[in-house]
Amino acid sequence: MRTVYQSTDDYGHVLRTLKLQHEDRTDPVYLGLVIREREVLFQTRESASRDFVLQKIKDFVASNTPEPTLQPA
Repeated sequence: MRTVYQSTDDYGHVLRTLKLQHEDRTDPVYLGLVIREREVLFQTRESASRDFVLQKIKDFVASNTPEPTLQPA
């Protein structure tokens, strides 16, 4: 079974998380998907909630967002 969760972070990035659950396994696999045409290498087999998974992806985005450059007025 596949379920897609979607959220938006503070920077306006659309975050999509795919939850895969096989019939013969009790633990789902969560995969981080696309953030502005970039693939996020993220996977966990933890029994985690939707909010936990989206928070991990938001943390990834925050750590990979370039600092804004200051320009003179």
